[in-house]
Amino acid sequence: MKRTVLFIVLLSVFVARVFFAYADPVDKRTVRIAVLKNAEDCVISIRGSYKIYDIVTGDLLASSIKLKRSRVVVQDYGIHVGQRFYSTKKLRIKLQKDVTIYSADKKKSYRGEILILANDEGKFAVINDLDLELYVKGVLYHEVSHKWPIEAIKAQAVATRTYALYQTIVNKDQQFDVTSDIYSQVYGGRNAERFRTNIAAERTKKQILKYEGKVLPAYFHANCGGHTEDVSELWKHDLAPLKGVVCAFCAKGPHNEWKINFQLKVIQEKLNEKGYKVGLIKGIEILEKNRSGRVKMLKIETRDDKSITVSGKDFRNAIGPNDLKSNKYDLVMKGYYVDVVGQGWGHGVGMCQWGAYQMANENYNYKDILEHYYPGAKIVKY
Repeated sequence: MKRTVLFIVLLSVFVARVFFAYADPVDKRTVRIAVLKNAEDCVISIRGSYKIYDIVTGDLLASSIKLKRSRVVVQDYGIHVGQRFYSTKKLRIKLQKDVTIYSADKKKSYRGEILILANDEGKFAVINDLDLELYVKGVLYHEVSHKWPIEAIKAQAVATRTYALYQTIVNKDQQFDVTSDIYSQVYGGRNAERFRTNIAAERTKKQILKYEGKVLPAYFHANCGGHTEDVSELWKHDLAPLKGVVCAFCAKGPHNEWKINFQLKVIQEKLNEKGYKVGLIKGIEILEKNRSGRVKMLKIETRDDKSITVSGKDFRNAIGPNDLKSNKYDLVMKGYYVDVVGQGWGHGVGMCQWGAYQMANENYNYKDILEHYYPGAKIVKY
């Protein structure tokens, strides 16, 4: 009897050790997406049965077979959902099917669970807590066309999944992991799912990129203009798979070459809005470019013979990343105007999406594409 008890105890210790040894953040298979931030109100409806819980206490507060359109507002130290009031600032809604959120003349449907998190200013965030694989399906259509070659979509699926998983690790102590807009990955929920993008997600299910045993921050962008960027030029990473590579595939893609004209007064105003004290601009000069051909440093000269230096990264952020499409450009001064002649669209780090498109057209498979843009990274299953 004593031997049996001892065996059970030892077995329990072994199982516990095995469990904790593998309870690494990378094993997390859900992602928290902020679909609304600092909202004052919204309207939701729920298709199928649901249950509402108080996140703080864990108590079940309500359940029903469906919810008709109901307005959500924060008031009186709690949250109103339609006619019902919940005296908590944190709600979790578990769904059998999906919820539709109506906000700013838009409506989107989401699977998984919904968290409503109120703050002390009477506003709230809506977080979609979702299985990682479903999240990938809700992203792909917005990041690449569902009509693209399937190998390009599969490459995007792996990059999307990897990037999301990386964010769940670095943001595990935050309110959410990613947003639903261009500042993370554009996520459209159930409405964004398409047949071919879903196939790409299924055929690469659970596949991610790792480097030296860690999940890679698998950045990507639209068009690199011929050479991808070294991640250390933009963010605090120093990773071999993100050092930048020559890309001979995106030359025919949209935005590979572009030209835009700015008034110097507009540039002055945008720089001042970002905190730079700039007078009337006389000229702008590129002082340095990096290995990928992107602008590293500029000098702004004013009409009172003063000058400041601005990094290429900060200059693009000030002008606006949708106007100044990339940091890969040259300048031509024209009096009170400046012509910007550039290549590529996006930050340039990681996978070039239009390059991946062309690689797939030339019969490269998704593994070839990922190996080209993330050299040294390994494709594994989480």
